[in-house]
Amino acid sequence: MRGKKVLKIILGLVALVVVAGLGFFAYVWFTGGTGEPSQEAQALAVEPQGVESVAYDVVRDESEARFVIDEVLRGQPNTVVGTTDQIAGSVAIQRRPGEVEIGEFVINVRTIRTDDEVRDRTIRTLILESSRDEFEFSSFRPTSITGVPETIAEGDTLELAVTGDLTVRDVTTETTFDMSIRVDSAERISGLATTTVTWAELDITIPYVGGNSIVASVADSLDLELEFVARRRE
Repeated sequence: MRGKKVLKIILGLVALVVVAGLGFFAYVWFTGGTGEPSQEAQALAVEPQGVESVAYDVVRDESEARFVIDEVLRGQPNTVVGTTDQIAGSVAIQRRPGEVEIGEFVINVRTIRTDDEVRDRTIRTLILESSRDEFEFSSFRPTSITGVPETIAEGDTLELAVTGDLTVRDVTTETTFDMSIRVDSAERISGLATTTVTWAELDITIPYVGGNSIVASVADSLDLELEFVARRRE
């Protein structure tokens, strides 16, 4: 008799776990949305101050923003890469004397995709909360640039350190990107900006990690990358 009661209790607990798991899945799935943008990313464009500065605007279809983070998934090391091409930004370059101005960069983080739809919906619901309209976009506003050479010529690659305010959700933190910009021609530049930030800096806690979760652990930091092509403003 006692054995039957114990079995009933165990089965009841299992049922509760299953129901809770299904409820969580349903919540994430439906509140995470499809990831479609409400509008295109728009950024404050740089207005060149140099007499001979040329402004270049990011070409969305030739650019990509990424995050890269390591985790342990189902007992195995795994690297997660999330990407989007929903980017807006601009750069101005003066060749003599050398001068670089960088405008605001804005990314629609709602549109970030990884290799797993459930993960994407979890990101939009519980991590970046980008399913909410007020958190759909993240931005970086430069405040200082170092490493600009005295003169700039076509074919040069500039190695810069760009410090500014990175805003994710409603948290803003000072961040420095290592930015490489190549002057491909008078009409086109290309670049790569990278930095590493911690979840703590962004005031983000990754939910449901460890314990009985299929995600045993997630790295404390993540790499942010912005690879872009920009063309001369008309």
